[in-house]
Amino acid sequence: MIAVAATAFFMGGTGCKKDIFDKADLSAADSTIWNSTSGANTYVNAIYDLAMPNWQTPGSLYNTSDELNNATASILYGQLTGTANEITYIFTSVGEKTDLYFPIYHCNLALQSIDLGLMPAADKPAIKGQVYFLRAYMYFSMVKLYGGVPLVLHPQNPQDENVQTPRSSTSACIAQISADLDSAAKMLPATWTLSTDGGRITRAAAMAMKGKVLMYWASPQFNPTNITQRWTDSYNANKAAYTQAVADGYALYPTFANIWLDETANNHERMIWRTLDATSVSPAHGTNTEAITRPVSETVGGGGSNEPTWNLVKAFPMANGLAPYLSDGVTVNAASGYDPEFFWKNRDPRFAATIAYNGCTWNLSNKTNRLEWTYQGFLDDATKPSATGFYCRKICNPSLLPAATTYNTNVSGGSGMDWIEFRFAELLLNLAESAANMGNLTEAQTYVALIRARAGIPAGANNYGMSGITTVAQMNTFLLTEREVEFAMENKRNDDLRRTRQFDKLTGTPRYSYRWTLNSPYVAGAIPTGGAVAGKIYIDVPDATGHRVADTLNVNNKTTYEKFFTTSIVTIEPSATPVINYPVNYYFYPLPPNFISTSSSIFQTAGWPGGTFDPLQ
Repeated sequence: MIAVAATAFFMGGTGCKKDIFDKADLSAADSTIWNSTSGANTYVNAIYDLAMPNWQTPGSLYNTSDELNNATASILYGQLTGTANEITYIFTSVGEKTDLYFPIYHCNLALQSIDLGLMPAADKPAIKGQVYFLRAYMYFSMVKLYGGVPLVLHPQNPQDENVQTPRSSTSACIAQISADLDSAAKMLPATWTLSTDGGRITRAAAMAMKGKVLMYWASPQFNPTNITQRWTDSYNANKAAYTQAVADGYALYPTFANIWLDETANNHERMIWRTLDATSVSPAHGTNTEAITRPVSETVGGGGSNEPTWNLVKAFPMANGLAPYLSDGVTVNAASGYDPEFFWKNRDPRFAATIAYNGCTWNLSNKTNRLEWTYQGFLDDATKPSATGFYCRKICNPSLLPAATTYNTNVSGGSGMDWIEFRFAELLLNLAESAANMGNLTEAQTYVALIRARAGIPAGANNYGMSGITTVAQMNTFLLTEREVEFAMENKRNDDLRRTRQFDKLTGTPRYSYRWTLNSPYVAGAIPTGGAVAGKIYIDVPDATGHRVADTLNVNNKTTYEKFFTTSIVTIEPSATPVINYPVNYYFYPLPPNFISTSSSIFQTAGWPGGTFDPLQ
């Protein structure tokens, strides 16, 4: 695995400068680090640590959507002003290491210095290839938020007070990003040794990222007039990446439910990931994801985050591949076999691997036949019940005991589950979308079929559920939902809604929870202080033999289910902002005013106060 130690080389202050791209060398290193492969690797490892994505805080920008309970209110409810530092993935203060230009500076410094060092010539290409990728990734991260940004491709001289770097057009940024990824792919190896270099970028990963970048450039966010050449370029890049990836051994992992759990060399689906662990110290590299995702009763004071909405639950197809609802999202698709009362039955197997619902078996903490309960007032989780009626089981490791889920910064613990940023399944769906938008529906369905077959959906008479798709528009709608299901809770939904210009279509709609309420005489919770109320049955409280009614219920039995539960669907939005409101100008967020103020050559994006920059050019 990559040993990251950002503090070893990135420390110190920037001093006073006229231009925010004039970043002094914040490293304690000198040019001699480029005289050895180990020194260069350590420097590049530090860039990885700064640049590579990690588990996102629930409700951050990248996971704000209709799929989970947490959200950034200013984004989901249309509260951005453009007059404050609101979307701050770019410079807001001198020396801020969350500024994406910080790792870009160090990429530029590395690219300037590598060839001047005395390390073996044979080792230089792989070092440079990783840096080219990381620089491209940082620029892409900004472009998909803001459109064109200032392109800085060398470490600017901090003594030059006259540097004025304007925003480059979005097309120029895309071209540079693509060129960097081409350079990376030519220099990178097919594989790395997992035990020592797991998580480093390979040539196929760089090619797949180029395919993704060009798919974004072809998508409605950047291409509202649907310039067909962009889809051709996207298809060619993704097809080349697919061909190379297959040749280099990438493939779908056989069992969907274990993709995130298997971090061995047997998992050939992971293409881009950040390596994490729960044992390293100073600094630790675990996360608190497990603790905040589980029910509170299976943690030490955690729970309450990453809870799927009813909106996401509805999206999963049936086991036969057909959608449970028609296109209006309300009318049941009679051909699918969907039963609204027992919505969890006969669903796509990815449903059970992703969603924990009331009465399902979820063997957390190595327990056997543990039933998960989310009905109103359930005693074990009464201090922090699920806001939606569901939990996300996809990103949980059931073998961890409650105490082991808590992450202690710089000490260790928590979840050591790697963050997977890009997997082979995404390459397949990117290629499918590119093929579809060139009119190649049959080819597109071929790639989707691979994913659905892995999930456990049979081809059947419906071609994995795709037999009714005859137009590009239908295929695009289908693919958006397929991505919602395949990548649920993987920070893809926000990007996909923006990229396809579908986020604003959610305006006026809420996110929903599914609520189970116990029928009388059954009661949730503890027995009142004054004693049990006559005629009430407290199903959460053990009887004299140590058993409780809740542990005996079978929600798959219709008689039992209807005897105990009444259900309803209710909004989880606050009364002050009862529905989603996503204005169309949010497809390109405003640059932070602090960033604009650094240079008279940087202009705000059109659609925001004082904005003149066109992000579509």
